[in-house]
Amino acid sequence: MAQVILITSGKGGTGKSTVCAGLGISLARLGHRVLLAEGGRRSLDVQFGLDETVLFDRSDLAQGRCEKEDALLALPGQENLRLLCGPLEAAAPAGTAFCRRLAAGYGPLFDFILVDVDGLPEENLAPWAAIAQRAVLVCTPERAGARLCRQVSDFLAAQGMEDIRLCVNMLPDDFSVRRTVPDLDWMIDNICAQLIAVIPLDRELFCGQAGVRDGLPNIPRLIFDHFAQRILGKYIDLWLQ
Repeated sequence: MAQVILITSGKGGTGKSTVCAGLGISLARLGHRVLLAEGGRRSLDVQFGLDETVLFDRSDLAQGRCEKEDALLALPGQENLRLLCGPLEAAAPAGTAFCRRLAAGYGPLFDFILVDVDGLPEENLAPWAAIAQRAVLVCTPERAGARLCRQVSDFLAAQGMEDIRLCVNMLPDDFSVRRTVPDLDWMIDNICAQLIAVIPLDRELFCGQAGVRDGLPNIPRLIFDHFAQRILGKYIDLWLQ
């Protein structure tokens, strides 16, 4: 049965969708069957360069307009990776009953289900939290984002989730000189989540155009591979600057 992991954040612009994609690619490369499920609107199809090929999305599945196998999008060159797209237009939040059906239907087919979902407002996150065992909070190194991530962390903890991790994303090269927050320990303490990954700012990866469709650049690929190993419970040193 698949392990369900939320990839979430307190605000937009943190790169959580790219983090979700990169982690999924690395887990799949290690031989694990991975489903990327979009809990909000559609975006990952563009990052993989497949925006012209989507036939069905999560709302079609919820309303019974397709079978669960037909809702999945195969990703070129990624044998172990599948994508369940979110709707293009605003749709009603996924209900807990639907999320439970999704986990029950896809759980036997995959080792991991990574759910890309906004952390706020909480009512959108709650149905997905009901089926997840773990969460990764994606936060850029800035105070406003950290404060909002703390809201998400507190909400998940109140729902009974015990495994809540922090991924510090888009860390600038000059962070040690021009500190947008005091340090990474400050983020850990203020968000109240254990650090699992630090991903440097790489404009080739986070430009919002090429995305991950042409493969991860070398340094991010290594960092995501280490990220995946930590998800699997292996001890790998963090990349720190």
